[in-house]
Amino acid sequence: MTKKVLSVFLSLVMMLAVCVPAFAADGEALPYENSRFFSYGDYELHYRFEPHEGLYKGRIMFIHGFGQSSFSWENMADEMSAKGYDCYCVDLPNFGYSTRENAEMELIDRETLVEKLMLSIAPGFTWTLAGHSMGGAVAINVAQQVDVQKLMLFCAAPVADMGNMGNMGGMMSSPIMSGMLDFVFKYLTKIDILMRLVVLMATANLEYTKNYNLEGVTAPLQLDGTGEGLCMLMQTMRPTDLEGAADIKCPVLIVNAEKDMIINNSMKQQIAGAFPSAEHYLVEDGGHICIEDRAEELAGVAFNFLNK
Repeated sequence: MTKKVLSVFLSLVMMLAVCVPAFAADGEALPYENSRFFSYGDYELHYRFEPHEGLYKGRIMFIHGFGQSSFSWENMADEMSAKGYDCYCVDLPNFGYSTRENAEMELIDRETLVEKLMLSIAPGFTWTLAGHSMGGAVAINVAQQVDVQKLMLFCAAPVADMGNMGNMGGMMSSPIMSGMLDFVFKYLTKIDILMRLVVLMATANLEYTKNYNLEGVTAPLQLDGTGEGLCMLMQTMRPTDLEGAADIKCPVLIVNAEKDMIINNSMKQQIAGAFPSAEHYLVEDGGHICIEDRAEELAGVAFNFLNK
């Protein structure tokens, strides 16, 4: 019973978790030294840029999972920039240090925002896309809109159609639900032992968990508007177009983890079925956020894939 309860909580928090101190407005300190902001419509997208070292090999846009942020890609970006890649790690709306959505805004879907960001950085040039968990679903949709050189999916989680939620939709849009989520983010994420347990279940790595930067995980979740933003997101997120994935002609890498407690076999089969010619890699003894504690290993896998 305890394991089931912890699994449910992990699913909630990993579908609700990640980043670092102080939000940035004009004239204030940036969240990170390599932080940048992109404005489009009512949105301010926060992203981080890690420039390549040595011989330039290309550019990668990293898209995080549900509840996470650019923080989850920090280790991978360090590894890949050292291998010659310009690395851009975006915070999707409602996460990290990007805009929190509300009912008064003119809403724009995440795929369009990522596309506009990529075009603003390198118009006319091709990209490699990397997506983790829900970010893998976003990457699949973006790859159908943008000229993508290669696509890398790490523990990808396809997003179902949320348009027909019935009574659930009304509950998700209620102030009560927003308040409940805000409470979870502001207070439960401050319980050290609870969050370390979540990290342990997400990584399956005790040593890594002991020294994990919990403030990097929890600080953005405590920003005002996060609860309402996620309620808006649950009603408006675009489902993963797995049928349209057949139009993606670039090489695809699919990475899964042996001890992933978030991505079930059905999800894995859906992603694999959408890309029958994909290259596959299994992270032995790895957990859902293997992109963090197994970054060196996965950077090697990614480098080999990108240079074939």
